[in-house]
Amino acid sequence: MKTLYSISLMALLVCWGCSQEPSFTDPTTTLPEAVEITGAQFRGGSAATYPSNQMVVQYDPGLTEAQKQLMRDQYGVSDYKTCSCADPTLELWIFEVDPNGNLPGGGGIEEVILGAKDDSGLEGADLNPDIQHVGQKLNYSFGVPDTAVGLQQTVHNNEPLTIAVLDTGVDYNYYGFATPFLYNSQANSNHCNSNGYEDYYGWDFVNGDNDPYDDYGHGTVISSFIYESLIEKSVPFQILPVKVFDANGKGSYFDILCGFKYAINNSDVDMINLSFGWYLTDYELLHRFVMESESQVLITASAGNNAQDNDQVPHYPSSYTTSNIISVAALGGGPSTVQLAYFSNYGENSVDIAAQGENIPFYLAPNEPIYVSGTSYANAFATVLGGTVYVSGMTPQQHLGEVLSHTVPNSNLYLIQYESYVPY
Repeated sequence: MKTLYSISLMALLVCWGCSQEPSFTDPTTTLPEAVEITGAQFRGGSAATYPSNQMVVQYDPGLTEAQKQLMRDQYGVSDYKTCSCADPTLELWIFEVDPNGNLPGGGGIEEVILGAKDDSGLEGADLNPDIQHVGQKLNYSFGVPDTAVGLQQTVHNNEPLTIAVLDTGVDYNYYGFATPFLYNSQANSNHCNSNGYEDYYGWDFVNGDNDPYDDYGHGTVISSFIYESLIEKSVPFQILPVKVFDANGKGSYFDILCGFKYAINNSDVDMINLSFGWYLTDYELLHRFVMESESQVLITASAGNNAQDNDQVPHYPSSYTTSNIISVAALGGGPSTVQLAYFSNYGENSVDIAAQGENIPFYLAPNEPIYVSGTSYANAFATVLGGTVYVSGMTPQQHLGEVLSHTVPNSNLYLIQYESYVPY
């Protein structure tokens, strides 16, 4: 099978809040609120951009490989990428286009997608937008990629609570990961092997291999906050890292779809942390997959960092209305003050709760903190609360109810639905 593993990436929206990357060796450094993984912040008049020669398709599950190839030939697909370790019905189609972005048969990718939606052999078709980190890369490495080190950080027996983190991966070399914490895929009889790789402790959908090593930094920070807090609370758990963003903080919608399906296909996964997002466009396939997960997992999703009303300008996936998703805003102003952070998105109907998300210390080494801010980090602490109240066998709706019942009401939070926050 011809499979494409390297795809050029473009920004989803015009980047806002980007600047020259600091080295982050100064303990007083404070990262801006825009460090959250997100589509570039919505500013009036910005237009979404996407590769003009790519589309995501979902085949009818009954199609054979020969029938899939006939469809690729019918549509004039020049190359494609499969969804390793996740969903054989999902593919990214690549077309050759002229300098004006027109396909060989004329017209653009939008027309092809519209036609594909009526094809009896396809269950869905979408654009393939690129999602770009806004803000600064963590220019600090704790060690090199090494599956042997990752295996040393894998738990022997999986505990009842498994948290999947869809992000930039995890740097298992980080000194703060003092005890094994990675999900043991080999203990699951349904673990995958794909592209010549065996699944040990998560998957890298950017490169199509079995080492979700973090070469950007964000996923490591998120995972470390979850790890440290649950260790402190003596909650048994493991984290399943799912890498869907690359070393430049860019990720394709297709890789996010594959990563999400990989997580929900694993019956051990109880929670999914989604600390990224984009504005305005509700793409068909991810929405469907989230709805299909309603009876399986609790999803925590960051609300975004543009100080705007998500009721008016939806931020996805946090603005999905399924009964298994929690949208999380950021608190600011310190532990003695209860108020939304100045950068946090809000929404009386679309944002649920808040958690600490401003000037949180992350230690590059003992006694060497940097300070990070963003709803991404607030979302990590909402995930911690979800892990703390989790009881094996509860439904996602029961789980969500327990999370809400353990938040603290405060009238200052009138701009979010439940007017409450995760206790510090």
